[in-house]
Amino acid sequence: MYQKSLKNLEAIGIDVKREFFSFNELDVPLLRGVNLLLQSIDTKGLKLTQKGFLPTKIVKSIVEVAMTEADKRYLSLQTRFYEEENLSANMARVVATALKLIKVQKGKLLLTKKADEFLKLTPQEQYIVLLNIMLGINIGYFDRHQEALCVHNSSVIMLQLLRDKEKSFRSVEVYTALLLDSYPMIEDDIEALELYDYGEKDQLDIFMSIAEIRLFERLFLPLGLVEMQVAKYPQENKFAKSELLETLLETKYAINKELVFSKKLLKTFESEIRKNHLEINLFETTMYLFAQYTKVPLAPKENVLKLLMQKHTVIGTLRDTYEKLYGQLIDSVLVTYDEFTQLDTVGSKREDLLDEYVNMTEALLTMALMPKPFATVQKIEILPAFIFDILNIHYGLDQFSKDFIIECSKIFDEEFAMDIGHFMLLLEALQKDAKKLKKSKPKFEQGVKEFLQVYMMIVLELRSRSL
Repeated sequence: MYQKSLKNLEAIGIDVKREFFSFNELDVPLLRGVNLLLQSIDTKGLKLTQKGFLPTKIVKSIVEVAMTEADKRYLSLQTRFYEEENLSANMARVVATALKLIKVQKGKLLLTKKADEFLKLTPQEQYIVLLNIMLGINIGYFDRHQEALCVHNSSVIMLQLLRDKEKSFRSVEVYTALLLDSYPMIEDDIEALELYDYGEKDQLDIFMSIAEIRLFERLFLPLGLVEMQVAKYPQENKFAKSELLETLLETKYAINKELVFSKKLLKTFESEIRKNHLEINLFETTMYLFAQYTKVPLAPKENVLKLLMQKHTVIGTLRDTYEKLYGQLIDSVLVTYDEFTQLDTVGSKREDLLDEYVNMTEALLTMALMPKPFATVQKIEILPAFIFDILNIHYGLDQFSKDFIIECSKIFDEEFAMDIGHFMLLLEALQKDAKKLKKSKPKFEQGVKEFLQVYMMIVLELRSRSL
């Protein structure tokens, strides 16, 4: 249970620090609530109310030990303790049920074998199990607002952002601005939110309203990851990272710009290939890797290396040289993804990103262009196959289906489907031009550049959605 949870967290980019496992000051309301619930169930089981809820005595006990700052606002007004009216108790039960620690049988709540396993874990190991399940279940259940997947999908990014910023109490509006600065692609999903007559001015207000309740009050606070300053209306509540969060997560430092794919890095790779007489198609391998790494969790690096090395029957030092260059190329592709999907960047500026993106696409163009247009087209014709393989393997989309574009729009959206269609039309136009031209002209080169840009737009979109 614990080991599986730890692996799941690692797969989504949650890097737990070793120091956490010796951290004794776990101030975690949800962990206290779940443990108290489990300890309240004896071998005969815990009898539920006629409607199937927890007894009020148990609810009161859980509320008292698992109460968060957000819950304290209502405690002074409470005269009864019903599970359906007390989030702390309801959340403890929902989480314990999701973890299959409890089950209902003949009107009683019973412990399962997994509960015995959970209770034997250290508090730190129990916390890892809770963190994993809370990042996986639909936390929208606890606020009954609209679906708003963009809020849930930003939880890990927001958590890392909280970790990496200096400790200061900020409103959710400030954190949202920081989130959008680090991850501008989320703006498209925010625009898709439904507007309600709750006084919010636009979709961004809706996002912030849901994020405050769903992420900060219903996720981070019960897990002890943030501290909360409750403000009097009309002032805004403010949140800051807790000591637990600092102890739990590794920091994510700024991107190593030396590894982002660029003209400078391209020359380095080309120089290594020439110097060591390596038979490597740098363009094809690079574009293959961009497609290969669109899906998360990522394929292990050693597995990808084995696939690439299948082309070469070499041994000894020469094999090591091949593997070293391929390894550097893989690292470059992964860092490039981190840069342009903005997951690991600390305080990057969009203007700088645009310059780097242009540099990258120009580097790809330099690799693709050949003296003769026909040779260039032969070189780039492989790219759709990389895309279609990913769409087929991971999304079950068949490029030969009559409704291929329609199916793409159902799984992704209309804009993505149009990008796929545009991608193929660009290739078709380049194929026609190549038959007429004996050498490249500016218009043809511009067409190749646009084709490569659309390819990168598609793989970056696939990567972002997967993340």
